[in-house]
Amino acid sequence: MFRTILVPLDGSKIAEQALPTAARIARAGGAALHLAHVHVEDARDPIFVNGLPVLDEHLHSLAAEHERVYLERAAALLAGDDLEPVAVRLSGPVVRTLLRYARDVNADLIVLTTHGRSGFDRLWLGSVAESLARQAHAPLLLLRPSSNGSGSPPVRFGHVLVPLDGSPLAEEALAPAAALAAIDQGTLTLLRIVDTLPQPISLPMPDRYRPDAATLAREEATASAYLQDVAARLTPAATRTLVAHAEQPARAIIEAAHQLAADLVALTTHGRSAVRSVAISSVADKVLRGIDLPLLVLRPGQRHAD
Repeated sequence: MFRTILVPLDGSKIAEQALPTAARIARAGGAALHLAHVHVEDARDPIFVNGLPVLDEHLHSLAAEHERVYLERAAALLAGDDLEPVAVRLSGPVVRTLLRYARDVNADLIVLTTHGRSGFDRLWLGSVAESLARQAHAPLLLLRPSSNGSGSPPVRFGHVLVPLDGSPLAEEALAPAAALAAIDQGTLTLLRIVDTLPQPISLPMPDRYRPDAATLAREEATASAYLQDVAARLTPAATRTLVAHAEQPARAIIEAAHQLAADLVALTTHGRSAVRSVAISSVADKVLRGIDLPLLVLRPGQRHAD
């Protein structure tokens, strides 16, 4: 499925942790791998390569040379076994430049390690990763950095959780999720959350409508039938379905991922519910911030529209 994979690098060890996983995906499917660094004038932490001078004989900065050598060395470490990464140094506003390059090379997967802390109420996405998640035309594979900042083994995709809301937009996450799961002959679990939060119907707060057991049972049956229909259309035979009730769907998705020991959660940033259950678009933002597992994010309907 993936033909061109892009890995943005900023010179940090954290960013480099995305390389083993990206290389593994590229090798599995024979995809091209692009490593891109966007030069930032007056960067707070410029790339420095030991053994290279900082200034030339005219006292001009050799920052460009350091960045070029850094990228070439990163590519050389991954080269072999029919993989020859392309290393490119770019200039311009970071997010806009990466998006333009991704379009130019027709990247169909962007892999990067996020910066920050974990926890449901803390932002662990870096500003670049968050902007790409909201604007990129290609799926974005976000990886959590290792706690000690050192290298980590490639991510495995033995169990992928895909939350769905009943809409075709949300279902666009299925193809890339299945492609990743196929690398490890893994399992897909399709999850549908039935929202049990009391619904306002022009009544005071204490009198809001709370669905009764019969209503929830009907909605659960509808959700289960929908998931079974989707599973029947998928190529992987190893597909499970799960319906859960929750007043806080984002937290329920995160808890389900941990309870099922999922290796990856895949979802779209927009969706529209077909029954009275929560739409993916209303919870994606919280999942983006709260999940401490690898996350595949797709902005649906944009690959052909952009």
